[in-house]
Amino acid sequence: MFGARRNRIPPDEPFYKQRGWISSAVFLGFFLAMSLVSTIYDTPSTDIADDSRKMLAGHVGPLSPGDPQHVRSGPGGRPQNCRTDDRDSTPPTAAPPDVRWQKLVALMVPTSPSAGPLHTDSAMWWCFARTPTGAALAAHIIPVQLSGPAWRTVAAQQMVPGEPRDRFVTSKARAKGTSSSQNAMGRFAGFSVDSYSHDSATVRLLVTNPMGGYRSTSVSVRWRDGDWKVAAADNGALYTSAQRANPSGFVIWGA
Repeated sequence: MFGARRNRIPPDEPFYKQRGWISSAVFLGFFLAMSLVSTIYDTPSTDIADDSRKMLAGHVGPLSPGDPQHVRSGPGGRPQNCRTDDRDSTPPTAAPPDVRWQKLVALMVPTSPSAGPLHTDSAMWWCFARTPTGAALAAHIIPVQLSGPAWRTVAAQQMVPGEPRDRFVTSKARAKGTSSSQNAMGRFAGFSVDSYSHDSATVRLLVTNPMGGYRSTSVSVRWRDGDWKVAAADNGALYTSAQRANPSGFVIWGA
């Protein structure tokens, strides 16, 4: 566990005015929708892969000129026009000094001009630093994009290919698009880089519960094709199950 700067976080107002909402159900509902931990109805994995390829077929090739797949690779295998300072491999103990908050889909997410994303195209936000801070920002941003209208493009470009991604795509398509349950989520309050190497990272996210307290969940990312990509779990989930959390073990985002 890395040291964390403690900032006082003001309590959020409840999203729902009805007192009958159970806090854990509200919060977990978001992650269940976002990570798509839904039953695949015993569909064979080969069928899932075939369905996934068909669903992504129109989104891997004809993207906008600014998308990474259409930008010629430069030195070091990074997309051209994507250059970051990757020298700091130390897990952060404080939020980046240049953090900026921007609205993405229905949430405010942290960004950094130095650690990423350096490019915010209409389809997706990309180009993160190959550092623990860059991995943490990717873990916040990419899953949120996967709840938006351009999720197929994001899945094709910013998820690690394989059967877990196939399961995510198939389950997401069966859910018929985005879920309004994301509005039940609080805000990003902090993070912890639980593990980091040059090629992979596991980031724990601290999120406020609209009904009080905090919850945490983890996201895994992998370095692939010159940028961080989300690695879904075997069942296609983007996040691990949310748990109650104490903010003292996290780097706090602050304002």
